[in-house]
Amino acid sequence: MNTSIPRCAGLLLATMFMVSMAFSCKTGKPLAEDESLNPRPDWMTNRPVSGAYFIGIGSASKTTQPLDFDDVARKNALNDLAQGIRVRVQGNTFLNSLEVNKAFSEEFISNISTTTDEEITDFEVAGQWENKSEFWVYYRLNKAQYYAAKQAKKDQAMRAANDFYQKGSAAEQSADIPSAFDLYLHGLLALRDYWNEVNEFTTDTGVVFLENEIYASLQGLATGLRIGGGSPSLVLSVENSYVQSWQGQVLYEGKPARGVTVTSRFPSRRFRKPAQHLSDTDGRFSVPVSDVDPAVSGKTLRLSIDLESLIPADLDRKIASALLGNLRTETREIPITLMLPAFYVQSSEKNFGQPAAGAVLQNAVREGLSEKSYRLASSAAECDFFLLIESNTTQGGTSQGFFVTLLEYNITVKRRVGGEVVFQKAETGVKGLQLNYDAASAEAYKKTRETLKNEVIDAMLAAIL
Repeated sequence: MNTSIPRCAGLLLATMFMVSMAFSCKTGKPLAEDESLNPRPDWMTNRPVSGAYFIGIGSASKTTQPLDFDDVARKNALNDLAQGIRVRVQGNTFLNSLEVNKAFSEEFISNISTTTDEEITDFEVAGQWENKSEFWVYYRLNKAQYYAAKQAKKDQAMRAANDFYQKGSAAEQSADIPSAFDLYLHGLLALRDYWNEVNEFTTDTGVVFLENEIYASLQGLATGLRIGGGSPSLVLSVENSYVQSWQGQVLYEGKPARGVTVTSRFPSRRFRKPAQHLSDTDGRFSVPVSDVDPAVSGKTLRLSIDLESLIPADLDRKIASALLGNLRTETREIPITLMLPAFYVQSSEKNFGQPAAGAVLQNAVREGLSEKSYRLASSAAECDFFLLIESNTTQGGTSQGFFVTLLEYNITVKRRVGGEVVFQKAETGVKGLQLNYDAASAEAYKKTRETLKNEVIDAMLAAIL
């Protein structure tokens, strides 16, 4: 009888033996199957409670994580350790005093907690246990050492923040607004890891909450900025070609403030983004206003201070924006009066070289202007613009029993004062097709009438206003 092990079975046993040895060798010691020879330590079944140490215990399955079970267990132990360290947001903290939305607050606290996890050091391995299917590790961190190191780091951050604060105050006194914002924001963000804690700082005048002091200074900067100067209203008319520049000045506590961005908005006939204007060394800035939409009622030039532009490039923009989002700044509205021009409309309309019976195109233009609330002058002496239409039709032959006419027209718009041509439009070959030439001519005039009302008038007004 052959009692030798089949070749495939022998390979399987050899493989299992090598895997078992690999698990054993990974931890550097042989593993006992019998727990009487490898008993579970007490810290696995009865979690230690210590006033001197933070505790972290983690485990991993060698079955589900055969390649990195030890790394997984250690990471779980660190996470467990961090749970005992994390500080919940207390009542009298800077973060609680901010009027930020709940989602931002929760995300910010989560980020701080993650940072805390990543910075945990100086812990020690207090125990380790494993068998063929499990791996456990027990970490502990000395509370006194941890809090001493954390306080040293926090004290350093507080000193840095106070240095930024003092320099920011000096910049504010000289109305150097960009520098003051830069320094105050750097001071606040130097303390960002401690915003969910109660932080006190001792100064020459007493104990203060430094973040609140810095933020109050930011609020004072925002409310102290003013948009001064400039005319109380804007009038756009033919005399200024419907273009005006509003001249303003940014002031802080009565002093010119350079380097501050002012955002301007006004109703335009075309889409336009809000424009930005940077104040010069004297705090002055200029806002060009043109192409104002005449269809909008209550037209105004709206000016506002743009604090976002003062955020330093090296800071977390999302957090800095949330801080500035609660600050109140001045806005100013300048009324805009649009003096619509008056038109005197004349035409010379012909059919086949002879004067036409009616004034189809002249009436179309007058109707189109009236519908858009533009004034019609009764004489050339009363108008702002003189509009002349010249048109004529010619015979174009016949086609499949129909008569064809071709219409050409020319529109010229001039200023009454100076005679400058501000708009001109010419077109030829507008086709009319009917049972006789007169009807075909009327058809061509009808088509041109619609073109003038729906397209040409808008193009003309865009050129003028």
